[in-house]
Amino acid sequence: MFQNKSIEGKNGLTPREASVYLGLSLPTLQRLKREGLSPAFVKIGERNSRVIYPIKELDKWLEKNLKKVS
Repeated sequence: MFQNKSIEGKNGLTPREASVYLGLSLPTLQRLKREGLSPAFVKIGERNSRVIYPIKELDKWLEKNLKKVS
């Protein structure tokens, strides 16, 4: 869907990269995550865990939230 040289070859994005990919600010993506409204993500590790957003899930979320104008 979205082409960006910095994410070529990646399957998942950091929260900052995902926010750019989605066109959202990082605080907005973090708020959506807290509210359970964000795209699906993978949490890696128990303590000091990292969050990765699979690109396929970001694309699904964008499609799901696409508003069509008639």
